[in-house]
Amino acid sequence: MQLNPVPISESGTAHEALFTARGWLSHQPAGFRRQILDMARCLSIARGAWVFAINDPPGGIYGVVSGGIGIEGGGPFHLLRLGHVLRAGSWFGHHPVLVPGARRAQGMRAMEDSELLYVPLAPLEAMIKADPVAARCIGNMADGGSILATRIISDLLIPDASKRIAAVLLRVTGAEDGVEPHHPDGFLMTQAELGEMANVSRPHVNQALGELERKGWITKHYQRLRIIDVEGLRSFAASGS
Repeated sequence: MQLNPVPISESGTAHEALFTARGWLSHQPAGFRRQILDMARCLSIARGAWVFAINDPPGGIYGVVSGGIGIEGGGPFHLLRLGHVLRAGSWFGHHPVLVPGARRAQGMRAMEDSELLYVPLAPLEAMIKADPVAARCIGNMADGGSILATRIISDLLIPDASKRIAAVLLRVTGAEDGVEPHHPDGFLMTQAELGEMANVSRPHVNQALGELERKGWITKHYQRLRIIDVEGLRSFAASGS
């Protein structure tokens, strides 16, 4: 990772506009939002690199400016699995802020070259000790995680595999929230990655994507996918519930 020490306030208004319009920070009071952005630093991370891994030491929080950050987790019955991709406007990494000394409980990996904001742990801890409102605002990140987990479970319970893939595509691209890829061919995502998140085989993913493309809901290129008809894809996914 490459950390740029220039504060967000000196790098233009585009980041502020993004985090005011979308995601956890957009729902917080303006004063708190300004404090977070003033403490933030810009960070670049290449595809495949870890932001942090499970059981890494405590650290601060991150906001996604562009690209995608994959969430990986495990349990007693299988190895690490990719479960979701966070897109522009999303924040993550709050657990050590809320639980002093807690190590990282999930792995976060760049699914494509990504730009992030990073807010270090020490000023966050000082902020929540001094201001109960700030503590509540950061605690709201946990609520967002619960909502996301419910959505993931709901998607994976769709019995029809093609409709399950459609639901996962809507979620992991952020298309329903208006997230746009920076590449004209769409987000970088392999069939194996999509299959892992939808719990289907790679050949089944290939077949389903061909069907979705023929219906005019997506376009696909080598390792890239773009949703061009959100409503059509949503209706198809919902018909499988």
